Amino acid sequence: MTTIPKEDIQKAIAWIDEHWTGQKTCPICQNTRWGVADLIGEVQMMDLNKEPIESVYPLVILTCQTCGYALLFNATVIGMMERGN
Repeated sequence: MTTIPKEDIQKAIAWIDEHWTGQKTCPICQNTRWGVADLIGEVQMMDLNKEPIESVYPLVILTCQTCGYALLFNATVIGMMERGN
């Protein structure tokens, strides 16, 4: 298991700060303390028959440090991973 380098976490934080306009308040507990996970998460895609397919979405996970509520950002869009072919 490889963790995300600190400089890439800082890039993710910068991207989120640039794109998340307005209050950065957790919708659950109203706190404003967020943390970026040091691992890339993923969601596996499924077809209409609910069969897994090879495609996955890589995710940067932003978590409220008070209650654990999580926001998911596509790691490819943020620039943390290259698009697959």
